[in-house]
Amino acid sequence: MHALLQIQPDADIHCASLGALAGGIDTVVENLRQSFPDTNPITFHELRGIPMKQAMNLAFSRPGAPPRIPNYLPVSALQRPGFFNTMRAVRDMVPLFVPYDGPQLVEVYSSIVETIQSVKADLIVVDTLMTAALTACYHLDVRFLCLSPNSLKEFTAMAQPYGAALWKFPAVSSGFDYTVPWYLIPLNIYFMFFTVYTFMTDDRRKGIEKHLTAETGAALRTPLDLFRNRTPGMKILVGSQPEIDFPLVVADDIYPCGPIYLGISAVEKKDPDLAAWLGKSPTIYVNLGSLARLSEPRAVELAMALAVVLETLQGNTELPQYQVLWKIMKLEDYPLSGPDSKIASVLGKWMETDGFRIVEWFEADPSSILKSGNIACSIHHGGANSYHEAVSAGIPQIVLPQWADCFDYAQRVELLGIGRLGSRTAKPLWTAPELSKAVLDVLVGEKSKEMKENATALAKAVEEKGSGAVNAARIILDEVMSTPA
Repeated sequence: MHALLQIQPDADIHCASLGALAGGIDTVVENLRQSFPDTNPITFHELRGIPMKQAMNLAFSRPGAPPRIPNYLPVSALQRPGFFNTMRAVRDMVPLFVPYDGPQLVEVYSSIVETIQSVKADLIVVDTLMTAALTACYHLDVRFLCLSPNSLKEFTAMAQPYGAALWKFPAVSSGFDYTVPWYLIPLNIYFMFFTVYTFMTDDRRKGIEKHLTAETGAALRTPLDLFRNRTPGMKILVGSQPEIDFPLVVADDIYPCGPIYLGISAVEKKDPDLAAWLGKSPTIYVNLGSLARLSEPRAVELAMALAVVLETLQGNTELPQYQVLWKIMKLEDYPLSGPDSKIASVLGKWMETDGFRIVEWFEADPSSILKSGNIACSIHHGGANSYHEAVSAGIPQIVLPQWADCFDYAQRVELLGIGRLGSRTAKPLWTAPELSKAVLDVLVGEKSKEMKENATALAKAVEEKGSGAVNAARIILDEVMSTPA
C-alpha cells in the first residue's frame, strides 16, 4: 500500500482484514504525507470473524485433531522427514489451509462478500493464503489478482516441461535435496500424489465445504486452486525472482516482482543503542522468525553451537572477533540470563562482556539490521521473508529448516552457493557439532569468500530489478487502468 500511494497518491485504496490493522495503515499514510501532503487516506474495513491464528488454535484443539505441541505446531511438523513422518506432516497441514470450521468460514466469507459488494473496487488484491477471500472472489467472479510472499516454485512447478514437478523438485515436507536423487524419485512422486489426495479427501475439509455451499452457494477455494485451477488470465504476483529461485520456466500469468518486505528505517533511527553495538564487530545474526518457537533444550543446543563457533574464532588472532545477536521466540517460559539460565551457563563469558545479546523483540526492522553493513551471516528457519531479506542484503545464510517449504529455502541457499543447510542430519532439529561446523564454513571456511561474493552478486541482481513492492504496485496500477469502463 505504501508503494501504491508513492506512485499514485490519489489512489482510492481500501483494505479489508481481520484484526486491528487500522493503526498501522494510518501510520503508512502519515509517513507518506510528510513527502506527499495530498496522499489519499486508506479506508480500512474490519471483517467479522475470528483471526486465522485463533481459528487455527481451535482447529487443532478439537476432538480428533492431530497431536500438537501446546500453542504451537502439530507434533509431526517437527519430526524428522521420512516415509511415515512426511505423510503425517502433510495430513496435519490441512488445517493450515482451511483453519476455519463451517460456521466460522461462513461468517468471514459473508463479511468479505459484503465488503466487495459495497466498495465495488476496480480490482481486488488477495493474499494467497486467505481462503475465505479466494472463495469470495471466485464465487462473485470479480476482477482480482493474488499477491504471494513465497517462491516461484509453488505456482510454476506444474508448468515445467517433462513433468519436472514430480521428479525434479522436492515434495512438500519431504526434506529431499534439489534435484531429487534418482533413487528417491518414485517416493517423491508418491508424496506429491499423496498430498493432493489427502487434501481432497480430508473429512474435515469436505464438511466445511459442504456447510459453506449449503449456506452460501459458494464452492470452497483454497491456495491449492492457485496451483492447479487458476482463473484464466488471473495474475499472481510473487515476491521472488528467477535469479534467487530454482531454475524454472515461469508461466505467463506469474509475475516475479522481487522480494517484498517492510520499508526500511535505518537501525540508527529505530534503535540507536543497537546500531552502536552492531558497529563494534562483525555480527552473527540469529532470527528463527515470528512462528518458530524454541523449547529450552532446543535453545541450549543452539547456544552450544554458537559457543563452539565463538571459542574457535577467539583462538585465531588473525580473524575479527565476532559477536552474536539472537532474537528468540520461546515455546515456554525459561530465563535467558541470570544464575538459573541454562543458556547463560553456556554463553556466560560472552554475555558478561556484551559480546552476545539475546532479545525477544526488535524495535528495528529485521531487514534494516541485515542491511546495516555489520552482519556477517544470518541463521534462520527457512522462512520466505528471512530468505528474501538476507538475499536482498547480500548476507550469507545458514538455514535450519523447520517445516513444509522451509526445506526448499535451505536447498536454494546451497544451490546458489550463498550458505549452508545447518542441520542436514538432524532437520528439523539441530545438533551443536553439525551447526557449529556449518557456521564456521560460512564465516571462515574454504568457500566462505565465494559464498560472500555470490551473496553480494545476488543482492545486486535483486537491486537492479528494483523494489519488489514498487514492481508489484506498478502491475496492480496497470491492471486497474486497463479495467473496462
